Amino acid sequence: MHVVRYKLSKPKGWVYFIWWLIYWGGTAYFFLSNLKTVFTPEEEVNALQLPFGIAVSVFLPFSIFLCYWRWSHIIRKPYGGKEARKPIGVPQFILMALNSCFCFLVMEMINNPDLWQMKPWMMLVNVAGISIMTFILMLFYNSYRKAVYTITVFFTVMSLIFCFVYSCRGEPFQFIDLYSFGTAVRMAGGYTFPITWQVTDMLTAALALMGIYLHVPDWQFCHRKAPRLALRGAAAGLMLIGYFVLFNTGWNTALGITTDLWAPIKTYKSCGTTVGFFCVTKFMKTRPPEGYSVQATEKYARESREEYEDWVKSYEPLTGETRPVNIICIMNETWADYRYFGDFETTMPYMEYYDAMEEDTIKGHTLVSIKGGGTSKSEYEFLTGNSVKQYAGMVPYVSYFTHSQYSMVSTLKSQGYRAVAMHPNKGTNWNRNAAYGFLDFDEFITIDDFDSSYERIRGHVSDKANYRKIIEVVEAKENPGDSLFLFDVTMQNHGGYFSDSFNKEVFVEDFDDDAADRYLSLLRISDKALEYLIEYFRDCDEPTLIVMFGDHYPTMSEEFETFVAGGTPVDKLPLAEQQKLYATPFFIWANYDIPEEEDLVTSLNFLGVTTLELSGVELTPYQQYLQMLHEKIMAMNSKCCILPDGTVTSWRDADAETKELVRQYECIQYNNLVEKSRRIDWFFRTE
Repeated sequence: MHVVRYKLSKPKGWVYFIWWLIYWGGTAYFFLSNLKTVFTPEEEVNALQLPFGIAVSVFLPFSIFLCYWRWSHIIRKPYGGKEARKPIGVPQFILMALNSCFCFLVMEMINNPDLWQMKPWMMLVNVAGISIMTFILMLFYNSYRKAVYTITVFFTVMSLIFCFVYSCRGEPFQFIDLYSFGTAVRMAGGYTFPITWQVTDMLTAALALMGIYLHVPDWQFCHRKAPRLALRGAAAGLMLIGYFVLFNTGWNTALGITTDLWAPIKTYKSCGTTVGFFCVTKFMKTRPPEGYSVQATEKYARESREEYEDWVKSYEPLTGETRPVNIICIMNETWADYRYFGDFETTMPYMEYYDAMEEDTIKGHTLVSIKGGGTSKSEYEFLTGNSVKQYAGMVPYVSYFTHSQYSMVSTLKSQGYRAVAMHPNKGTNWNRNAAYGFLDFDEFITIDDFDSSYERIRGHVSDKANYRKIIEVVEAKENPGDSLFLFDVTMQNHGGYFSDSFNKEVFVEDFDDDAADRYLSLLRISDKALEYLIEYFRDCDEPTLIVMFGDHYPTMSEEFETFVAGGTPVDKLPLAEQQKLYATPFFIWANYDIPEEEDLVTSLNFLGVTTLELSGVELTPYQQYLQMLHEKIMAMNSKCCILPDGTVTSWRDADAETKELVRQYECIQYNNLVEKSRRIDWFFRTE
């Protein structure tokens, strides 16, 4: 075989040699300096640790030798030389697939401890996705070497980013994190990067492979300018098709993937980091309502201002004579009342204190859009006044929060209240640590602030311990008269009613269901905790308003729900009865005089405005708009609406007037949620 030699000029040769020395010297130094990490077994010995370490130990010097031999004896010619114009063939596609396997391993070995529990066909889906990305790059570059080099660099860097983000906050990197890149950079200095044997092995192997790619000959599809431009056009077309498939088809459903937006890491682990990332990204796409434009939405806003001036003249506000110093809003985890859905008997009462609340109390039921999970959707509706009807399958905190959001938090802060959020669990759940920042809370109290002295039930902080923390926050104010808004999400009644260690007190009569008995027993404990909270603030000198509502009903057996419904399966019931499983209890109580009312039916997007109205604070034009909308639509969720005359109707069967009201409402809330530079700010804040 005739070998073509190309002699580099001395300056270029020395520059190349120095670069080569730095690259391979740095790679070898990184690996050798972490040998102890590679070959020292972890507490639980991983069977792959030693084989991978040996493999990389052999691969690294081999790749250095191979590249040195290549540079010394078969130096490739610059582009335009014969060696740079080899055509891409079947061998290159095989090598591309093998490189995709390597990129998959880099990402998963570093980030997925459950890699080897993943289904083989799901591994192939990840590899196929990486291969498609590589193929598009091959078309764009018209180069095999550039494509595989770029994709290897990209996946290596991303694997390290994913690893660092997860080590910092306990949640995986998501596309939405790009919107808070500046904040992440500022915060990064306070964290250290974890160097594990997986990081050492895979990073070293990746650097070695990239070094080889820098020395191998190139292969191309074509050499003329016109065909190269056509290839780039094809690459652009494939990217557009990929974008359409990603956001506008049910590819994930077709693959049997259920995207867990509460804990995206579960999707990443079971489906692979690459596929999991795109599954979560799919839920970021926002579609404007029909007929949406900023100009039309501003027109609706101005018309509502004019309508409000006449409407308020005949409206009887709920405002009391006292403005509360403390406004405490509690979303009680899985707090529901099956008695509203049907008749059944228990061995003892389980909501006795709640039932007895009458003085200075407004209570009833509020429609929610979820059942069995999706907690953050309920709190989003309450805090913002927006409805998740438009985004029924998505989670605003995870999918849409990319900039500051107007809410009752901003309304109260503009009028002197300090805003504190509280949740006795991980702050990263539902992306709350970022979402609460966009909502402008001053402080977020998480499980890290609850030490072992706070009571646990089934491993969760109890409601009573949670309320104890609320009391501590109130008592810790610098001045007793300082205005405080506290929003709390409890944890005690969270799903999973199977623990034998939990002693049941309440039993359903004539029906044997351990999960139902445990759940109702938990409600009894919650009711006692509620008594503790209310009685404390009943004797408090500071005017205090307390709001509590349930986020959703629990997941119970169909047999239990059928039993409660009197023997009729839920899906056979009329809509008016079915929606009661989406109506959780709520109350508004104050330790001073407020109007009293029972059996009120509302929905969470209106309940927050009602709270502000009772507080006597100045409402924003948007909140005034919601007051008027509430008189036309008594309650609503993602499934149906309840009209002022009590009629329950699905959105499909709603009359044209109601549909138009909701369409305009969706345009306004879309502008509030999604727009940044074109948001109608004057409508969402107080003057």
